[in-house]
Amino acid sequence: MDSLYAQRAGGVVALQETHLEDQLAALSYLKELSYVDANRIAVAGCSYGGIQTVLAVEANAEQKLGLRAAIDFAGGAMSWNSFSLRARMIAAVRKATIPVLFIQVENDYDLNPSRTLAGELEQLGKPHKLLIFPPYGQTHEEGHGGFCSRGGDIWGPAVFSFLDSSMGK
Repeated sequence: MDSLYAQRAGGVVALQETHLEDQLAALSYLKELSYVDANRIAVAGCSYGGIQTVLAVEANAEQKLGLRAAIDFAGGAMSWNSFSLRARMIAAVRKATIPVLFIQVENDYDLNPSRTLAGELEQLGKPHKLLIFPPYGQTHEEGHGGFCSRGGDIWGPAVFSFLDSSMGK
């Protein structure tokens, strides 16, 4: 059973690494578009997309991608019990060279990902912000994916303020 769990946990990290390759290819394409200001790009994602956001923070530091800010909505909230994924995200966020905003609601599955990752940046003296909003909806699912997709009237002002301060108006 333990080896099966380790295999699955390792698979989650490997899958995230594969998706990171896709994300970086999309970023490269985006920068080639004439109507995109390549000097004002931020990355954001919810849930697995939040994990991707944290991995992009690391890739930005290592590959000088030119990202200016990152917003992680509940990244890892459903999979924080995976030691390998947790370790991977912590290692990635430690390399941050851009401001990172962590957003969750109180009734999400697990608040430890945002608290832990923000804590890492706090210890390193790196720019970040952690926002935990009141519960959204009645269930963990509503607090997780529902808040990301339908809670823009709640989180929008904080996100735009963060982007203004991180990227300049």
